[in-house]
Amino acid sequence: MGVGRTADRVPLSHRGRGALVAATSVCVLALVAWLPPADAEGEGRQQPRTNLQVCLWRTHVPGEREALKQLVFSFQRANPDVVIALEWQDAELAGEYVRRWLGSYRSHAPDVTVLPDLWAWEHRNELMPLPRDLVLRLRRQCESSVVDRAGGALRGVPWTVSTLALYYRPDLLEEAELEVPATPAELVTCADELADPPGRFGLGVPAPGRGCEELVHALTWAQGPAEDVEGDARYLPGIDLLVDLQSRGAVQPEVLTWSETELVELFADGRLGLLIARPWAARILEEKDAERDRLAAAAEAEEKPEPPPPLPWAVAPLPLAEDGSGQVQVEWLVTFADTDRPHVAGRFLRFIAGGECQRTLAALYGVPAISRHRRQFADDPRWAGHVATLPGAAGLPLGEWKPVRQRLGQALRWTLSGRLSAAEALLEAGTQEDEEGA
Repeated sequence: MGVGRTADRVPLSHRGRGALVAATSVCVLALVAWLPPADAEGEGRQQPRTNLQVCLWRTHVPGEREALKQLVFSFQRANPDVVIALEWQDAELAGEYVRRWLGSYRSHAPDVTVLPDLWAWEHRNELMPLPRDLVLRLRRQCESSVVDRAGGALRGVPWTVSTLALYYRPDLLEEAELEVPATPAELVTCADELADPPGRFGLGVPAPGRGCEELVHALTWAQGPAEDVEGDARYLPGIDLLVDLQSRGAVQPEVLTWSETELVELFADGRLGLLIARPWAARILEEKDAERDRLAAAAEAEEKPEPPPPLPWAVAPLPLAEDGSGQVQVEWLVTFADTDRPHVAGRFLRFIAGGECQRTLAALYGVPAISRHRRQFADDPRWAGHVATLPGAAGLPLGEWKPVRQRLGQALRWTLSGRLSAAEALLEAGTQEDEEGA
């Protein structure tokens, strides 16, 4: 195919890991103008430029692509010796791509990409450590709960910071003369009072494998994990709370089938009174608000009698017991350790660590990583519930969540289907895994 001859014609500064992919399968955002010569001897010569291949994941957040393009353009303008080659891939395929990049397709991997904290921890030996000054800067300016998610040495810059919050329908609470729940016990009572099956349920719960395991973890830590127990038995409080809700008819009977995205749709339609979700839910609801506004404007212009009403929704902090803690998840912008342009990649990470970039990312995806931005976001009703639990928030256990999630998912299927009690299901799931391992 002539690859060798093509490579021979590429300047040395353009070669290296990912160069062929950058030349064939990526979208080059901008070509940089010639730099003026440094002296008379260099007049007429082109300033060497370096390609930096960046892969980002399409999450379908409204406005995501345009905002990130502008972010990258800003770096491009400040660093005219670098050409950013930006590749977009679907977030659903991220696991498959990362597996290949760390395996037989290492030469096709980008220089920089975004990894969830669990993946960044699992593959930490394949990632480039951050320079010491950047590490100190991040530890100084970021929330401790955010940098703690790195699990030790920082190998990335915060990209997305997410916390769980309680989404509720103010109209339904007002109709039932209820207050917004602030504790796990109040959550159960409120969900029970709001439930009016089969048309409406109190709290939406995703299926095992579709987010239920993470919800159980959050509910467990919101109450405080079971004391004096080890292993999966720590999750008994969270499972017992779901079983209590299920026994009251407060959660949808199809608890073994619904996904988190479907639950947001049910919430918007008024079929759920409460929903525990990450900030992406607010983005979906905002888009639905905007769509209703457009339909209302069209109905008014055509003099239709009944334009669609506004969508009532609000966000409150995740209900916590006195000793409970919120949940935080961090996605990191990272560089692979074997990149042949570490200094350029480091400059890009430094740029993203800056205050304005972090503010942009927080407004786009979730809550701020930088402490001084917290007050600004706490004043915004959309993010106040998410920001409230950020200080001191915990997260999924790094390095051990993958097997725990598998066992917890199996235990939840048995428990929520009524086959076993929570304690029996957790014990059986652990025993089954031990037998399969043997």
